[in-house]
Amino acid sequence: MTTRRLVVCDDEPDFRGYIRKVAESMGYEVREVADPSRCVADVADFRPDILVLDIVMPDIDGIEIVQKLDKAAFPGRVILASGYDPHYATSAATLGNLRGLKTEIMPKPVRLADLKARLS
Repeated sequence: MTTRRLVVCDDEPDFRGYIRKVAESMGYEVREVADPSRCVADVADFRPDILVLDIVMPDIDGIEIVQKLDKAAFPGRVILASGYDPHYATSAATLGNLRGLKTEIMPKPVRLADLKARLS
């Protein structure tokens, strides 16, 4: 059986830990990225099936990362997590989808059942 891989990029350590715990319990190998400027490089290195990406982070936001993932031809799914204005996440998802990425939105706070369904 092939191990599924997941990268979680968020500046909040508690959120990254929550995603890691749930994903590992479902058989994923997980890499946490605290520095959003490292996200695209870590995704290219680790080659995850899923990227859980916060939209609002310091220095570089999720929309910029989505644009860079498009240029890197990321083939996995991008789950955009945000507790801010839902229009911001919708804009990022639309941009990703228009650029050929498989994007979806997961509102924060993330419910356990919702996260498990998205990772199944």
